[in-house]
Amino acid sequence: MAMTGSPEWSAARRLGFRFGFLVGALVIFPFPLEVLPRTGWLAEIVVKPLHWAVGGFGRSMLGLADLPSAFTGSGDRLFDYVELLLIVILGALGAIGWSILDRHRRAYPRLAAVAWVVLRYVLAAAMLDYGYSKVVRSQFPDLPAGWGYQRVGDSSPMRLLWDFMGYSTPYTVFAGLAEILGGVLLLWRRTATLGALVVIAVMTNIVLLNFCYDVPLKLYSSELVIMAAVIALPGGRRLIAAVIGRAVAEVPPPVRMSRGRERIRIAAKLALIVAIMVHIILLHSGSRNRNARVHELYGNWRVESFLADGVEHPPLTTDPVRWQTWSANSRYMAIWLMNDRRDGPAEPWWGWYPFEVDATSHTITLTIDVPHRTRETWSYTRPTPDQLVIDGPHGGKLLHVTLHRAPDGLLLTRGFHWINEVPFNR
Repeated sequence: MAMTGSPEWSAARRLGFRFGFLVGALVIFPFPLEVLPRTGWLAEIVVKPLHWAVGGFGRSMLGLADLPSAFTGSGDRLFDYVELLLIVILGALGAIGWSILDRHRRAYPRLAAVAWVVLRYVLAAAMLDYGYSKVVRSQFPDLPAGWGYQRVGDSSPMRLLWDFMGYSTPYTVFAGLAEILGGVLLLWRRTATLGALVVIAVMTNIVLLNFCYDVPLKLYSSELVIMAAVIALPGGRRLIAAVIGRAVAEVPPPVRMSRGRERIRIAAKLALIVAIMVHIILLHSGSRNRNARVHELYGNWRVESFLADGVEHPPLTTDPVRWQTWSANSRYMAIWLMNDRRDGPAEPWWGWYPFEVDATSHTITLTIDVPHRTRETWSYTRPTPDQLVIDGPHGGKLLHVTLHRAPDGLLLTRGFHWINEVPFNR
């Protein structure tokens, strides 16, 4: 493969390769675990020594007493920054030691070729995962019922971005297909450079979104861009030379093994690709568009009358008990009070109760304390299609609530227009 440059590398290139190889190996560790089906448990075991090293480094060298490594959904934890710092230090020390012990070697063409292939599959797996999650709408689902009752000014920057993406299915799917395209092109040597360039374009936009909207994946998305740049570098030089009109030598064909070994290599490659796709499909199979209308109560309901322990509560904005609206998604519900606050559980459910609707028995079961699995069961009736009556205990009181279905707001009803005589910007 024409990736090694001259037969003998310069001292700076050798040192840089050793450092980059060690840092890259630690960053992608424990690949291919976690991207293969049912390997998450093994990945948790093999990364424990690294996590212990990060905790010890934080305590002894940085004076950080507490560095929890449990996954929270964020890739920008203090633990992640300390881990990256430790990886860089270990890479530098390892490169120095490697240079001393292997000072007579002048180039690493085979190791570079293997690292290039591994990096392609790491990046391809990430792109296919994120792309598929967008296509099936598990990362950015439709705007949930109740979205219109939250003030935009009360949203976090990340929530604003998620709502922006979730509003438009075509745009979200397009973004996912672009990621999938880059991932698929990376799987073959002949198209790897083009795939890396596609990923650079796609991921640069995502890195900017993560930084500008405070999405806690800044480190990881930046690492993916760097991976794409490293993959594109060998072919990128040739591409730039061709663009500016310089002669470009023909790429020599890759060195092939015996026919039997080639068959084994191709079979292993196909097995890895299939395993990665199976893992991705299984990972997102249970979360496709989490706001699907799977029950008859989906939507927003405005409260007409509210009785607590038999006492009528008039619609006063100073009342901290009376409901204003009730919003039901596919698996979560929210209660908006008259004082514009949400009555809901604490983190990590962000004011939404997990709940289930049984249309046969006409009951609503909500979980009010997730860790202790404390539940409440309400009964409901539907006098008319747009009316709802709820009876049941909540907050230590026995409630009788009459509601009517609220119409969707302008954002969900405006639709698409080819012709606009004047801007419609409310």
